[in-house]
Amino acid sequence: MPSGAAMLSRVKPAVKTAIAGVAALYAARLFQLPEAYWAPITALIVMQSSVGATVNASWTRLAGTAVGAVVGGAFVALGAVNLLWFGAAVLIAYSLCSVLRLAESQRLATVTVAILMLIGRTSSPWAIALHRFLEVAIGIVVALLISVVIWPSRARKALRQGISEALASMETLYQIVSRGYREGSSAPVDKLKSHIDETVRRIADLFKQALYEPVGTQKDHEVVTLLVDHVNRIQLSIAALELATQDGGGDMYVRSFDTELKRLEVEISLAFEWLSDAVVAWRFDREWPDLGRFVCDLEEQAATSRKAGASKSYELEEVFRFYSFVLSSKNLVRELELTRALLTGEVAESTSRPVTAIISPG
Repeated sequence: MPSGAAMLSRVKPAVKTAIAGVAALYAARLFQLPEAYWAPITALIVMQSSVGATVNASWTRLAGTAVGAVVGGAFVALGAVNLLWFGAAVLIAYSLCSVLRLAESQRLATVTVAILMLIGRTSSPWAIALHRFLEVAIGIVVALLISVVIWPSRARKALRQGISEALASMETLYQIVSRGYREGSSAPVDKLKSHIDETVRRIADLFKQALYEPVGTQKDHEVVTLLVDHVNRIQLSIAALELATQDGGGDMYVRSFDTELKRLEVEISLAFEWLSDAVVAWRFDREWPDLGRFVCDLEEQAATSRKAGASKSYELEEVFRFYSFVLSSKNLVRELELTRALLTGEVAESTSRPVTAIISPG
């Protein structure tokens, strides 16, 4: 059976949503709005899992309602209410949202147009449009207040937890790939990779929600922004490592460096654990593993082996695959080091990337 804490976490959103619906209806009736039911409907729609998500949904709905009210009200005021004019109003409302860069509000704008133009009323079209806007605004305000005041859930905290989960899963994938290449074994990773992809997508959504939450310092916000980018880069580094070891299950040249590779695996895993724990606790005072030393040990051993002519006894493709693996491992270490430096404030300006366009539109 679920624990008490788990049950409470499931009940809280339901209670908050119910309170928002009742409060919105009460407020709309208090202002004597003619169609008060639109206020609770709006409140129920915009209530989301976090404050940031609620703010985002609220802005989307309010903007769409405003555009639809203006366009629909204008057409009704001009007496253009037949089928052809209705289609034109929908087209204009949709296009206007595109021009104003309100793509997420397009659906709501067209729905508002339909409500204003297709439901017959005797009141002034502008009064109807204003009432509709006020009803929606009341629902939004109530939902925001409930979201902030009662058991507020922050997208920023969920974002850090998602990043920690992604890093822990990536560490597992790294171990499978590296050990599989070193030992000549294989293990299914498709399910794990799908889980990582899903987690990274969730991180992208939470990141967008966190932008609407004015919490923390500007520096903390910039760190979290860049941290999302680093997670994507670490994922790409592991993908490159996997590609470098493809078809290398039977390689023997890599066995010559088993000791150095084992040590490096341990240190990289410790680095992943450091990052995963630090992001959740937002504390960075633990000792960081000496990744650079173990990378140097591996490179020195590889150079010694090469000078001794040991590689001549193996297929060129096999030797090339090993050095591709070493290069990919170095790149992964670099990304881990940069992520740690970002969190501890040691990132040089030359390693920082612009904070814009970090999450692709897709």
